Amino acid sequence: MRTAWHPLLVVLLEHLLPRAWYRLIPELQLTKEPQRVDTVIIRKRRAGAAPTPTHLVSVLGGLRDHTLVHFKGPSDALEASDALQLLGYAAQYMVLEGLGDPALLALRVIAPTLTPRFVAQLRLLGGELSPGALAGVHEGALGVFALRVVESAAAWPSEHEHLLYTVAPQYIDYPGDGPLLDDEERALFHFLAQCVARFREDPEWRTLMKDAAKVDQSYKSAWDKIVQNLPVEERLAGLAPEQRLAGLAPEQRLAGLAPEQRLAGLAPEHLVLALPDDALRALSDEYIATLPDDVRAKVAARRTH
Repeated sequence: MRTAWHPLLVVLLEHLLPRAWYRLIPELQLTKEPQRVDTVIIRKRRAGAAPTPTHLVSVLGGLRDHTLVHFKGPSDALEASDALQLLGYAAQYMVLEGLGDPALLALRVIAPTLTPRFVAQLRLLGGELSPGALAGVHEGALGVFALRVVESAAAWPSEHEHLLYTVAPQYIDYPGDGPLLDDEERALFHFLAQCVARFREDPEWRTLMKDAAKVDQSYKSAWDKIVQNLPVEERLAGLAPEQRLAGLAPEQRLAGLAPEQRLAGLAPEHLVLALPDDALRALSDEYIATLPDDVRAKVAARRTH
C-alpha cells in the first residue's frame, strides 16, 4: 500500500493560500516534448591523460568526464532562454547519471555568435564569460558549471578550426568563400558531403532539417571550390586513362606532345595513317597492298577524299 502524499499536500496548500493572491497548479509539465541534450561526450578512461585533439580544439579541448554540447545552427541565434535551458540540462543530467560533483561536468555551446541577451541572462544566473586564447572562443561558468561558448562565425578561420565553417552562417550565405582545408579536414568535409547526399534521399530529411536546400547547395559549391584548389595530380589520382581524357577532342588530347610522342606505341603498319592526305596519295599501290585490310580501307578513303 502507498499513501498518496502529494494530493494531501495540495489540499493543505489550497486551503491556506489566499486565492486572490495565488494560483496553485497540482502538476505542471515543464516541457512540450522530452528534453534532449544535443550531444553528450563521456570520457571512457579515467587513468592517464587523454590524447590532445589536433582539430576543433575550440570544441574538443579540455573535455571533462562528462561534457554537454548545446548547438545552434547557422540560421539560429543564441537566446536568453538557452542559458536557462542549458543550466536545466546540466542539473537533470547530474541526477540521471548520479553525479554529485559539478566539477565532473562541463558545458559547451556552439553558436553563430555570442549574443548580448544570452550574456545578460548568464550574468543573472551568476555566470560570466571572458575571451579565450582562440578567436571566437569564450571561457567562463554557468552557475557552478564550467562553460565554453564557441562562436562558429568567428572561430572557423583559425588554423585547424576550418571545419566549423560547415556549421557557420558564412557557409550558408557564401558557400564559395570557404577556407583552404588540410588533408584531414578535406577528407572529413568529403565525408560530410556524402552524408548530405544520403540525407537527400531520405523523404523525412527536408522536414527535419532547417535550410535543407541551402545546405545541399552549400556543400556542392564549397566542394567545387575545394576541387579547384587541389593540385592537378590529386584531382587525377585514381582515374583510369580513358576517364582523364573523357570529353576532350582529339587535338586537345595531343596538344603539347612532340611528334615522336604522338606516334609512340603505334604499330609500323599504322604509322602510315599519321601522314597527311597528300602524302597518302603519293604512296604506290604496291605499298598500299601490303597494309592490313583496316588500314588499307582508311587510306583508300582518304586518298579519294
